[in-house]
Amino acid sequence: MSIQQQLSQSASLISAVDAIRNWRAAALMLGSIVAMLLFFFLGSLLTMNVTPILGALFGLIGLVVWFYGANAVGILLMDEARGGESRPLMGAVFASLATGHRLVLVGLLVGVAYLAGLLVLALLLLVCKIPGLGPLLFAVVFPVSVIVAGVAVFALYAVIGPLAAPAVWSGASTMQAVSRLAAIARQRIVVVILSMIVLFLICLVVAFIIGGIMTAGTLVSGGMSAAIIGVSGFDASGMMGMLGFPGGGGYGGGGESSAHVTAGAIGGSIVWAVALALPLLVYLRGCCQVYLANLAHVDVEAMEEQLRGGLDAAKRKAQDIKTKGEAMAAEQAARYNKPADPLTPPVAKPYAGPALTPVNALQCPVCNSPYFAGDMFCGGCGHKLG
Repeated sequence: MSIQQQLSQSASLISAVDAIRNWRAAALMLGSIVAMLLFFFLGSLLTMNVTPILGALFGLIGLVVWFYGANAVGILLMDEARGGESRPLMGAVFASLATGHRLVLVGLLVGVAYLAGLLVLALLLLVCKIPGLGPLLFAVVFPVSVIVAGVAVFALYAVIGPLAAPAVWSGASTMQAVSRLAAIARQRIVVVILSMIVLFLICLVVAFIIGGIMTAGTLVSGGMSAAIIGVSGFDASGMMGMLGFPGGGGYGGGGESSAHVTAGAIGGSIVWAVALALPLLVYLRGCCQVYLANLAHVDVEAMEEQLRGGLDAAKRKAQDIKTKGEAMAAEQAARYNKPADPLTPPVAKPYAGPALTPVNALQCPVCNSPYFAGDMFCGGCGHKLG
């Protein structure tokens, strides 16, 4: 693909702004944010008044609610990015509950792969400590590791991070999602990075516009509220409280004023939750478009076959190690005349040593083999004597 085609593809991301018109996704995103904040608020109260463990539990529930809610929103936006109509709201929620674990598994597999890469790099650096040969090897290992590590880091936050969820939202299984991400990272990483930069700028502009609208509206509405409702002390601190920010002083006075401060804080929190939800919708829709656009230009089947072959080879190697271990265990058991099963009683060997005189001959209470006075273990069965 030429540079002009890449820029044209990136410019098409402006259509991601249409996500703010998807009322199902917007309502679900807003509900997920509000539910998460509610659980966090209850968790903080429980932490201060009951026990931190219960508060942490409510905080975890809030994160789970946000996770599955955001996944349901992504499924709705993926339907729209494919050119179709978004499914019903509850259908997206049930699909999120059924497939959300795949995204967790993708994250675990990617983490294992990156950890394996770090271990390989550590082993290579240990080899480079060999006197004489080590510096020569390091002259090759260091530049190669710099390039590989740099590409891996860029792939992590520019490809895997933004596109792992859209792969699951499109219906891919765990292994299919991993193979598709690997194919995109290997063949399209530069295009994806350019696209994500454009998407970030679009989201920044959307957030700036929405923030400006909310701020201007709050100033007008807040000023008129202070004049008409008659609450005194409406200043910068009161505006912060009206917007729902912590530390805002709110209005002066008491009684009725306090009720208006509380109502204004609740309303301001909802307003700014909406302001946060809309740019997130644009970002998620853009990620879906970037995923679909780049998936069409990679050879996914070849990558799936390569990963499947690697997994099969790893399974065969693990089976060979297990077979060799069992064979070594059986050999050791036969050498020492011990059964492989630890639950089976040992077979006692008959005494084959020199003849013992009746004066110093004693018999083992387990296998009746003779032994000398002063022996600590039986020579036939190994029973501890004395």
